Amino acid sequence: MKVLVTGATGFVGANLVRALVQNEAIELYITIREASDLWRINEIKEKFHKICIVDLSNRIEVSNLLGQIKPQIIYHLAVYGGFASQDNKDEIIKTNLNSTINLLDAALEHGVQQFINTGSSSEYGIKNHPMSENDICCPVNLYGITKLAATNYCSMIGKLHGFRVCTLRLFSPYGNYEEPMRLYPTIVNALQANTSPRLSNPDSVRDFIEVEKVVSIYEKIISREYEPGDIINVGSGKQQTIEEFYNKIATSMNSKIEPLWNSTPPRAFEPQRWEADISKLRILKLV
Repeated sequence: MKVLVTGATGFVGANLVRALVQNEAIELYITIREASDLWRINEIKEKFHKICIVDLSNRIEVSNLLGQIKPQIIYHLAVYGGFASQDNKDEIIKTNLNSTINLLDAALEHGVQQFINTGSSSEYGIKNHPMSENDICCPVNLYGITKLAATNYCSMIGKLHGFRVCTLRLFSPYGNYEEPMRLYPTIVNALQANTSPRLSNPDSVRDFIEVEKVVSIYEKIISREYEPGDIINVGSGKQQTIEEFYNKIATSMNSKIEPLWNSTPPRAFEPQRWEADISKLRILKLV
């Protein structure tokens, strides 16, 4: 089975391809940009059938690539704008929306069997209840707007053509190969060095989910009977405060070090509720 993964050098993408290369039935292709940093996948790159340098915002390049590879499955995880430092508006629109449109159109053109898109809980905006796929989405930043637009395009194409496309709407994955400045590695690295991590508001909330569980859902979804164009929340189904999350990690590391709370700037929008309704995950037996 030929599988193409975009965003394979990112956090979730790298964890996914590390799992997929263990499956001998998969002929694995990944896309990268010319400037991609391969630090997450350097030691496994020989296991890929091919590493394809391509500009996903270029329709012709994308169509030609899929015509050459002819993959059965596409996992689309390429993304830009999830970090505060990723603030180039043109790049956010180009990567999150235009590239998704190009890739999905080419998938239809070249007979791809399934297209698994990657969404974000940022599509929802601020809610005061567990976030459901049926909620009206009101994103509060350009990143969320472009991710929502890409999700809507995938849903439209799925329903219009009966095409096997779905969006896995990720909440807050954490684990190995995260960017060093993210919460989980900040905590782990500090505790390993016997220092107090600098953290923000202890009462901030997120729906954290281990990246290994996220990867398992990506692997399982292609064998499930979801609706064409479906959207599926991927979270734990339970929000945690940053303090609760810290205590969980510190306990697992047998550390009693106290963090330096409120020592980093807060986010512009800090919700009181950030929790996934994971009913669909349960219905599809993905958890």
